[in-house]
Amino acid sequence: MGFEAGISAWNRFLKPGGKLIVSEITWLTAIRPHELQSYWEKEYPEIDVASSKIGVLERHGYSPEAYFFLSTSCWLENYYRPMQVRFDEFLERHDQSVQAKAIVEAEKEEIALYERYSDYYSYGVYVAKKL
Repeated sequence: MGFEAGISAWNRFLKPGGKLIVSEITWLTAIRPHELQSYWEKEYPEIDVASSKIGVLERHGYSPEAYFFLSTSCWLENYYRPMQVRFDEFLERHDQSVQAKAIVEAEKEEIALYERYSDYYSYGVYVAKKL
């Protein structure tokens, strides 16, 4: 759905003063390695810095209250490592299909990029109040 479309869609469900808490892939730096920039522009063009995401919230009638980003250990220990240990099971369950192999290879590529470039991006968590 994307960040802006999601923010807009949720607006009708919240009363004034209601809280919106959303996570979004977010650049942590203004300058990034070309390989990383190219990958994420292809995979998710809405990736941006936190100040831009906060601007989206403000344009859609929210007052930002907090922002933080997930630590490297959150990504590795709670997301990527559990996924990695299930790759073989996933492939077996899908009879080593071409599509299943492509999914696993895409995830391996993303994991490798994160392991190399974790200083440049993370999931930002945004807390905002509907005005």
